[in-house]
Amino acid sequence: MDWVDWKSPSDFADYPEHTQTSILRLFGAVLTDVKTGEVTGYLYNNGKTDYVTSFYRSMYPQWNQPMPSWLIPQLRYPEQYFNTQQDAYNFYFQTDPLQWQRNVFLQSTEDTRFIITPINGNLTWAAVRLVEIYQSPSQNLAGLYIAPAGNQTGTVYLIRFPEGTTVIGPNSAASAVTTDPTVKSRLTLHPDWTSGNMLLYPINGGLIYVIPYYGTSSSLTVPVMVAVVNGYTKQVGSYAITNPNDSTEVQSATSRAVSNLGVSTGTQQTISGNVTSINSYVVNGNTRWVLGIRTNSTTTVQVLAKAETLTAADQVTIATVTVGAKIKVLVDTSQTPPTVLSVQ
Repeated sequence: MDWVDWKSPSDFADYPEHTQTSILRLFGAVLTDVKTGEVTGYLYNNGKTDYVTSFYRSMYPQWNQPMPSWLIPQLRYPEQYFNTQQDAYNFYFQTDPLQWQRNVFLQSTEDTRFIITPINGNLTWAAVRLVEIYQSPSQNLAGLYIAPAGNQTGTVYLIRFPEGTTVIGPNSAASAVTTDPTVKSRLTLHPDWTSGNMLLYPINGGLIYVIPYYGTSSSLTVPVMVAVVNGYTKQVGSYAITNPNDSTEVQSATSRAVSNLGVSTGTQQTISGNVTSINSYVVNGNTRWVLGIRTNSTTTVQVLAKAETLTAADQVTIATVTVGAKIKVLVDTSQTPPTVLSVQ
């Protein structure tokens, strides 16, 4: 996608720290044949007209043609255009004169990320960028911009959190992770581990920051740990990946980290033995299993497994295990009965 960047004839903007006074408009999509160098353009048409777009559209009449159906799903909101818009939107969203005078604005934090996120109940590929309250010392999250891709390219949503809702910002989330005893000890043992892009996802009714960590193995960069932070409670969970070459373990690392939210290493225990009993029931649509595990000739321990906190693979293992079979699970002993965090 390309866009019009028309510099206004005078510095007319009136908001703090303003530097962007251009008029921006999505203009079209341009394809270049890498073999022949031929350029084909398709004008972006959102049904709106103004003097800027009308002028530039008149200069490219050969581009006034429908976009191919195969191209539309591949469209995405241009990142630079998206960021530039936010520089103005962060101030001009404010329509209350009193709030304007008090400098109640927004400021962007983190870089724009392109992720799959739910919009109106549908998973959608979109550009997402977080915003905080302008110059707020608390650095709490104020909301986020979402720009869907595909046939919705050109639409931008600003989602604000309800007044009184406290969600920590990415800087606070990063600080919570690096000061968490479990994560801190792992990073101390592995100073070469580095963090990747921080992402915010809605999980189990909460807002969870996900931070991947990478290390090196045979000169290759591989995932080694996933840390998560609950944006509401600041609780931290983590999972260290034992085999980066195991795609199943890597794919389930985030789910395992989420299941460890708020659980300290001091309350984790591995229980192994033979299954003596299996009982299941349903709570709010989620299956739960109570397993009896004989750890030795005289001791049987009951553990609780919750489908909503386990990976799909762990759910299958527990749902299909039979009496007499061997099983090894990691549990949180601060719960009664001990709650299964993962199947080993």
